[in-house]
Amino acid sequence: MITVILLSSALICYIVLLVTYKPQAKYKNGMLFAVTLPEQVMDHVEVRKIQARFNKRFTHVSLWSVVFIIPFVLLHAWTAYQMIYFFVWLPLFIIVMVVPFRRAFREILALKREHEWFVGTKRVIQSDLRVARLKNQRLASTWVFTIPFAMGLGLMLWAARQDIQFLGLAFSGFVLTLVLFFISIHMRRSKAKVYSMNSDVNLSLNQTRRRALSFLWPILAILENIHFLFVYLLAINETKEMFGVWVTIVVLFSAIPVGVIIYVYRKVNTLEKEVLAQDGKIIYTDDDEYWANGFTYNNPDDKSLLVPKRVGTGETVNTGTLAGKTIVWGSLGLSAILLIGVSFMLIRSEMTSPILMITPEHNIEIKYPMYSFDFDLADIEDLTLVDNIPSGMKTNGEATDKYSRGHFRLKELGKTRLYIYKKNPPYIKIKLEDVYIFYNDKDSLQTKQLFEQLQKARTDRTGLFQALPKADVFLRTRG
Repeated sequence: MITVILLSSALICYIVLLVTYKPQAKYKNGMLFAVTLPEQVMDHVEVRKIQARFNKRFTHVSLWSVVFIIPFVLLHAWTAYQMIYFFVWLPLFIIVMVVPFRRAFREILALKREHEWFVGTKRVIQSDLRVARLKNQRLASTWVFTIPFAMGLGLMLWAARQDIQFLGLAFSGFVLTLVLFFISIHMRRSKAKVYSMNSDVNLSLNQTRRRALSFLWPILAILENIHFLFVYLLAINETKEMFGVWVTIVVLFSAIPVGVIIYVYRKVNTLEKEVLAQDGKIIYTDDDEYWANGFTYNNPDDKSLLVPKRVGTGETVNTGTLAGKTIVWGSLGLSAILLIGVSFMLIRSEMTSPILMITPEHNIEIKYPMYSFDFDLADIEDLTLVDNIPSGMKTNGEATDKYSRGHFRLKELGKTRLYIYKKNPPYIKIKLEDVYIFYNDKDSLQTKQLFEQLQKARTDRTGLFQALPKADVFLRTRG
């Protein structure tokens, strides 16, 4: 299952990169490979050669990326190493896939400077009525954000009352709303863009963009809070028949915010083209030197934190500002820390097995990094040996094709702690007042022996400790 999920993620990344960078080889919006050029130079022989080389290189890196994903599939039996390989392969894959575009950008930019190609102006009929109407449009009030903030707070209160372990999930929705709120505030104060020599056109188009984005961010916040609500309902769902329905809803709903973003930006861009086509005083800013790679913007003289992308849809960070540097390098640093941390945890999980101990104080302790648990022997309400475990979902733990460890929520049982090797019955099932525990050893015979000793401990604690060696008062399993 993990192999299929990660391969699907890799495919999605490839499709995104394909639809983002492949079209850059075609002249559009006065640019080729994110470099502003006059339309008449598109038939230049060197331009054609650069386009051909880009297409060839893009095809080659695509094929090599497929070749290097093969070891990932071959590591199927070693989940930890398979995931580490994928985490290393994915960023390298993204970097390599962008290389053909970066080379084409630099080649086109060098050719432009060599031939001193400059973009001319374009003159057609002006249209003042539409410009005046757009200029008078108002932005959405910031008070609109009270709706998603109330939704996030309500979900947090509900989670705190129903099941405290899901409070973190609900809090994530509130934090995301806060992030979108600050983005909205910043976008309202962003630097105006110069489109034309006509100041009214500049004012109207900048107002139109700000107005569209002033509605976009609160709408996204509302949608994401609904999404977190669906995820929460999926997490607490204990009805087997509804599990597939909730999963489908969560997956499909995740695509709605992406669609809204694409729709808003495309609508704004279309409107800009229509107004400028009727303006006749278009200004093409030749600021290629600030786009080091065609997609990263670095202009210390521009105090805007976010600027419209040349490649793709949306905004990008101005790395020429202190805040921009902090965001970019902070994100890279955080990603590196997460990658190293996850890799360490995966290797540790592969090499470490849970240890069940019975202490002289009549407590049962399950030792396992991050998910240790202990309880009194007298707290056991039911102790059975079962061959099957109900399906469910992880709430905080580790789950691979070979084992499950940590906090889960199972159908018909609810809160459960798992310390099991999958597809390796039998399993020891322990029922406490507010949680179930499932435990087994890699060796089924040892699991049965452990179950018998636990049964005996419940009825005769003294007998259990007399039966164990004095130097070994615990029962342990080895992976």
